[in-house]
Amino acid sequence: MPPCVRTGFLLALTLLAWPARSEDDLEALLQREVVGPSRYAQSLLDAPASVSVLGRQESQVLGHATVAEMLARLPGVHLSHSRQYVEVGLRGLNRPGDYNSRLLVTIDGVRVNDPVYDQALPEFEFPLVPEWVKRLELVYGPSSSVYGANALLGVVNLVTVDGADAPGLTLKGGIGSFGARRVLLQYGQGDAQGGDLFIGLQSLTKRGETLVLPELGLGTSLRGLDGLAHHSLFLKARSGAWRVAGTLTQRDKDVATAPYGSVPGEPGTRFRDRYGHVELGYEEGWSEALRRSLRLSASRYLFRGEYVFDGGLINRDDTGSMSYSLDARLQWRGWLNHELLLGMDARVVPWAIQRNADLAPPLSYLDSRESGRRLGLFVQDQWRLSPHWQLTSGVRIDRVRDQESQWSPRLALVWRPKAGEALKLMMGRAFRAPNFSERFYGDDYSQVANPGLGAERMRSLELGWERALDERTVLSLMVYSTRLSQAIELQQLEESGLLQYRNLGTITSQGVDLAISQLGGPGGVQWRVDGSYIRARHVGERVSNSPPWLFKGHAVWPLASAWSLGFEWQAQGKRQGKVPVPWQWTANGRLQYKQGSHEWGLRALNLGDRLLHDPAGPDNQALLRVPQPRRSLQVDWTWKL
Repeated sequence: MPPCVRTGFLLALTLLAWPARSEDDLEALLQREVVGPSRYAQSLLDAPASVSVLGRQESQVLGHATVAEMLARLPGVHLSHSRQYVEVGLRGLNRPGDYNSRLLVTIDGVRVNDPVYDQALPEFEFPLVPEWVKRLELVYGPSSSVYGANALLGVVNLVTVDGADAPGLTLKGGIGSFGARRVLLQYGQGDAQGGDLFIGLQSLTKRGETLVLPELGLGTSLRGLDGLAHHSLFLKARSGAWRVAGTLTQRDKDVATAPYGSVPGEPGTRFRDRYGHVELGYEEGWSEALRRSLRLSASRYLFRGEYVFDGGLINRDDTGSMSYSLDARLQWRGWLNHELLLGMDARVVPWAIQRNADLAPPLSYLDSRESGRRLGLFVQDQWRLSPHWQLTSGVRIDRVRDQESQWSPRLALVWRPKAGEALKLMMGRAFRAPNFSERFYGDDYSQVANPGLGAERMRSLELGWERALDERTVLSLMVYSTRLSQAIELQQLEESGLLQYRNLGTITSQGVDLAISQLGGPGGVQWRVDGSYIRARHVGERVSNSPPWLFKGHAVWPLASAWSLGFEWQAQGKRQGKVPVPWQWTANGRLQYKQGSHEWGLRALNLGDRLLHDPAGPDNQALLRVPQPRRSLQVDWTWKL
């Protein structure tokens, strides 16, 4: 472990002797509300899981443009950029090509992961931008006991803004390096009778970088092959107990890395991702000891990839799915010192298509159309044993079509020795059923289908500690051990050389996350510093793209009455891939000025203009490692009416 990480851990340990403050102040600091751990609002101290939160105010001063940048600020998270998509790693697991299938992402509790790939990619493929997120909650560890499939490593729950949080009309524009142009328009309104409305629109285009990829053997730089266009809509309305919400997004991305053997340096290889969802919900207030909620939602995902091969041949991938979901929950406080949650959710996928064909001359390699359904029933009880002890237990059974039934238990014992402090012992089990792509994608040219693929399962044991050092400063510690069995991995077949998803061996991960944060310090300063030690192994070897340590932080300083400065940094250890990627660090900064209803910002990404890389995955066959974005500048202006 390098000196910077050791220094961070030693600094945290010295803070254990921090002078005590009033119990009311300490308790208030950690009584922040979170929804993600149990799917209902509860305090951070009582939640049956370790949770990290990033709020809207911090994110805005830091200048975040994507949900991925928000996630990167939280302990244990490391991102990878394939120049096609950004993938999220958590606690050492982010193997190239996983596409976040082991991390569940929800918007106000509604599942975003699509049925074909199980993915919920957090950059410009995602329907929300940081301006529309009130807070981001990261729930660590298996959470299938209340969420079902995909919640192996954890759950990312995005709590969206209400109209009352961002009242009036806001117009935001920005320009930046590599031809970046951005326009955002949003309107919010709330009233005392329980009515609320928020609507947001964003459009972004970018010419992209000029890339140097020597492995492609071109002997020249690649210009005009890294472009991006993104358009997004978000709508949310509430009247009393009823609410309706919807999102719609489209991303077009030019790809310069010659994926899947396409011609290097040739324009025309590009991806298009579309996602939309609509939701109708009813959530009543407490009626004596009872509270009920019901949600109906529908979502649609479409992907098109076009690849240019020798002789001008164009090959096309078309993927899409439609899904309908029902979520019904009942909370009951009829027993003394108990809070009971009963729930049922169902998901029906009437169609999920995967097609691959050459366009001219037309030749089809794959034409798959499947359907699916799943049903989950769960119960959870939060039992306050005494003023200092609390036990949360729960279990869920999921029935997935063509798969074995899965039981997912949870147990969390919380000890509250004094105000502003909680010690948690947590155990859980989670699962992920294979998705349609892993089971049915088979063109017999590059990949073979495996309809009999089984589910992968994760067990976890974790110790969490939260302590308020004073009325503004929080120390958190997480020690964990996870075991992923029957891991679904893409393997090359010896007899044919083709690829196929198979259930293989066991992946283990042990580690420590330690974080210190201060909210609203002297002069309004906010900061967070965290370090992680990670040991992820598969068959005794280090897992690819798994850093053995992380050290990161950010700070927000009000410099004067109208000026603010945001600064963030991250360092990570050496990672394995086709070739080793050495340890690296990067830093970003943003200067903000406010005057009346106007706000100006100047942001610099990769301040040191470091030459950074990520391990190349199976989609980038020609590359040994993938270069990351170089230094760029962004200028933005906001007008609130």
